[in-house]
Amino acid sequence: MKKTVLFLLPFMLFGHDIWIEKNEQGYQLNYGHLHPSSEHAGKKTIEYNPENIKEIVCEKEGKIEKIENTRSYPLVIKDKCDALFIYMDNGYFTKTPYGTKNLPKNEVKMALKSWRSFESVKRIEKNSKKSIGKGLEILLLNDVKKVGDKARLLILFDGRPVEGAVVAYDDKPRGQSGVDGRVNIRVKRSGLQNIKATLRKKCDDNRCDEVVYTTTLNIEVAE
Repeated sequence: MKKTVLFLLPFMLFGHDIWIEKNEQGYQLNYGHLHPSSEHAGKKTIEYNPENIKEIVCEKEGKIEKIENTRSYPLVIKDKCDALFIYMDNGYFTKTPYGTKNLPKNEVKMALKSWRSFESVKRIEKNSKKSIGKGLEILLLNDVKKVGDKARLLILFDGRPVEGAVVAYDDKPRGQSGVDGRVNIRVKRSGLQNIKATLRKKCDDNRCDEVVYTTTLNIEVAE
């Protein structure tokens, strides 16, 4: 039971990453530590619940196609996409004196803090600079080709610029989106990039205190 609760916990809660890896089969959704370090030692990948995947969107040659969730772990997408977006609903979580439960706060005793978690990840192969996702999404406005380049980002919520989203690079906060939804970061490593944005909103019912939206942008950068 303990293991089940752990893999259901939202990815950002314990500094975990979610990323889309390109391999011989196509694209694979992973969870764990994209860039393991002494701070985040242990297994690189951790099992997630494929039932939490609610939407898979593939953009190819300007056309948007929704892909069916196979509900198998790990999720593998065999289609070729210019951009791939995966949206997940992790449900409700409530912190109590006796541990964190994957339940809304109105269903547990002695609730200390509660939230609902939505997460998404987008991998870009060919950048159309257009929104293809839902909820929180990072749009890359320029072409980042090498380490040291600046990535100009536009943070969207349901397709519109949003202020106040915290942007992190390799799990370290680098800035916050302005009133126009924009924020810039400097790319500091080669390979697959791990750029995250998080936005918190007040919960509108008695099942949680806040709703946490987290999204990740993956792009490949040469040295």
